[in-house]
Amino acid sequence: MSNSLIYYVASTVRSMCRAGPNLLLTDDEEFIRKMNGVRSAYAKSEWYKALKMDGNHENILSETDYNEHLNLRNKLAGGYAGINNPNFEPRMDSVLWDVVNLIKSKYISRGSELKPYDHSALMQYFTLDVVTYLSLGKPFGYVSQDRDIYAYVQTMWENFPVMNFMLAYPPVVRFLSIPVIQKFTAPSMKARTGIGKIKSVAFDIVSQRFSDEQSLTDTKSTKHNNDMMDNFIKAGLNESQIADNTLAQFLAGADTTVAVLRASFVHIMANPQVYKRLQAECDAVSKEVPYDQIINYSRAAQMPYLDACIKEAIRYYPPATGLLPRVVPKGGDSYNGKYLPPGTVVGLAQWNFTRKNKVYGEDCEVFRPERWLEASPEQLARMEKSHELLFMTGRHRCLGERIARMELYKMIFELLRRFDFSSLNPLKPIDKSVNYGIWFERGMWLRVEERELVAEKTHG
Repeated sequence: MSNSLIYYVASTVRSMCRAGPNLLLTDDEEFIRKMNGVRSAYAKSEWYKALKMDGNHENILSETDYNEHLNLRNKLAGGYAGINNPNFEPRMDSVLWDVVNLIKSKYISRGSELKPYDHSALMQYFTLDVVTYLSLGKPFGYVSQDRDIYAYVQTMWENFPVMNFMLAYPPVVRFLSIPVIQKFTAPSMKARTGIGKIKSVAFDIVSQRFSDEQSLTDTKSTKHNNDMMDNFIKAGLNESQIADNTLAQFLAGADTTVAVLRASFVHIMANPQVYKRLQAECDAVSKEVPYDQIINYSRAAQMPYLDACIKEAIRYYPPATGLLPRVVPKGGDSYNGKYLPPGTVVGLAQWNFTRKNKVYGEDCEVFRPERWLEASPEQLARMEKSHELLFMTGRHRCLGERIARMELYKMIFELLRRFDFSSLNPLKPIDKSVNYGIWFERGMWLRVEERELVAEKTHG
């Protein structure tokens, strides 16, 4: 089912509606929390099997068995949380510096000299480098080389429509999940480009780490990386599991966070009063954060208007809009007095509890960050409770939420305090934008100028 059709069907009936012979859609927030609760008997549906990257085992996205998913999630949690990882934020800062330096060296326009800058591409390169640096101990170099390394982005554009079709039709997923079949359809590490090549490179890096006996046995060694992979190894994951779940991070982390980085800029630039107010807040905070430093996440998260803009961008432009379906457990369930037979699939109508949710105000279909600052304490609490569903709740809470928020707060602050941005085509700010459960966008062409205040402080 296409996301536009999901949006239409769910918009016609509130709370819960039938969208197929065995498919219900719901935007009931309490029912969604119930399905995702820690002790919920609702399981992930076969929909997730299309996200399997390897014919031999599952990853955190594709695993549907309750106990196996919980076990894998527990092993991954420490790495995502940055436990015993002092390099967590500095490594992200390093990639952010690559972005700043690339823009300054290649994309600054002056007067009639125009150097078009594709914000959609560079933000994707940023999130991909952050994922690989944090999880594998080294960035792949998307930003520094300013190109689609191993043609990952292009391959996803070509393959995700097929994957989206598979997500919608369980019989296809069941057929392709047969081990013999999957050996031929899963990404091959012999490939020269795309997901298979990414997997091959990741596996080589992981294997090299495993072969370094000192990094496994001497935690005080100078060769010890103190990164996500170290946490994964200590938790008992093997080479294939680490490489496979790194690929899952590409999809669940990089390709979702970048959607908000794009959307936030589109809507901030489209609203001059928002742009002016946010940049003024960035300038005020810059008095305590020198331009030769990257702001700490803890400080950026304390900026009221930046926080409001990011929350509004996530609400208005949810990064993952797929069904994320669950299955009614044995014995069935009930909703508003109506019986739900066991095996019924219940999907999420995410647009309804984000952009069409009156808990955010009568103007909920408008991008307006001020709503987060004007709300009464009671109203704000309701908004925050609704908003948390965008990262899910309970045993399906997004493991990478902290990483995503760090990327968003730090990147938007640093870009707006250092540069001025304007769209080269305000009537169509993005050349192509499609949604297959996550956003695929290209051609967000901007004019970038270095701000005089920054030039004086860095060159003066």
